[in-house]
Amino acid sequence: MKPSLNFNFLSFAIFSLVLLSCEQEKAATTKLSLAITDSIRIDYLGLLDFMDIQPKNERILFHDRQRGIILMTDFKGNQLLKMEKGGDQKDSYGGFLYSAAKIKESDHISLVSQNGFFEYDANGNLISHKAFSKDPPLLAGRAAADTELMEHKGLLFQKGLVAWGKYNKTEDEYYNQFQLLVKFDPEKGTAERIINLEEDSPFRSSGRAYEISEMNPSLTILDDKLLVIAGTDPYLNFYDIESPHQLLNRKRIDFPNYHMGEGADRSKADPKAIAFDESAGRTYTLKVYKDYLITSFSTGYDPADREVYKTIKNREDYSDFKNKIKNKYLPALHLMNHQGETLQSLALPEKLDHRQFLVRNGSLWWLSKFNTDKEEDFVKIYKVEIIEK
Repeated sequence: MKPSLNFNFLSFAIFSLVLLSCEQEKAATTKLSLAITDSIRIDYLGLLDFMDIQPKNERILFHDRQRGIILMTDFKGNQLLKMEKGGDQKDSYGGFLYSAAKIKESDHISLVSQNGFFEYDANGNLISHKAFSKDPPLLAGRAAADTELMEHKGLLFQKGLVAWGKYNKTEDEYYNQFQLLVKFDPEKGTAERIINLEEDSPFRSSGRAYEISEMNPSLTILDDKLLVIAGTDPYLNFYDIESPHQLLNRKRIDFPNYHMGEGADRSKADPKAIAFDESAGRTYTLKVYKDYLITSFSTGYDPADREVYKTIKNREDYSDFKNKIKNKYLPALHLMNHQGETLQSLALPEKLDHRQFLVRNGSLWWLSKFNTDKEEDFVKIYKVEIIEK
């Protein structure tokens, strides 16, 4: 019996290796692509950001940032609610939303602003309001899908960049105390900033000056972990979602042809100026979709184009340069498994916005790309799937 047991064990081991080899070969040969399976048109003259969608009830939530309007529609494009609560009226949430609002049961709308936590009914009537227990930080956020408010066990997480602070970008302290996220507790009425920049990130280790836009994080929640990418730093950071949010893993992302931001010489950087380095590669959005992690990103300029970009002195030269590199550095998608291992990069269809998409009910929902050539009186929401070819 003993030799037979050894033989059975050996056979099982060989079978397992063959199976693993086949699975790896299949993963290596499988090609993924995006497929647009449906679209919803909403007629509206104005710039709309995509905040939320609930497929079960066929409801979509938008924000007109120019007019301060929250708009709810159905899947036929009918406007169900046009709410203006950003003024000084009694039931106003104030002039600034921290993040995208959410559709709740019975078409109620919940949101967080500098004035606390609010809920409105389907007719725009204020149902509840809880003010912050103390003054919250002055956060730099916006009411759009790339600043999604994510819930876990009654707590809410989102990007938490602070608009102003004690230190500036030319000082070590600025990067040592910089925190990427904010954690809200609606029951207690608190807002707590969390997740420092990692010590080995370029922001803390290079001695260079970086703009806040180059540290702008993408985040999502996977099981009991916070997944965070800090702007131009091409690393996926896994944190315990429970306080004190310990770093569990830090994995480099294999973006193709990626050129991260180099920052600036601190001795030459203007601490009062706010700039945007277009040459820096960066991530925009991170989502969990089925077995995938999806991030939208830009590669950044190659060294030759970066050198030209940094020597531009006037608007005419800038215009000529942008025409020269037109369509050379288009935003793309990068697919990983849940462990952060690269599966494939995908070109982003031209009609899709590179920042604003959501995962709801197991499907991807995407905002149409803003037309910079002519003003349109509509937007579209696309239903998108990732398919194997």
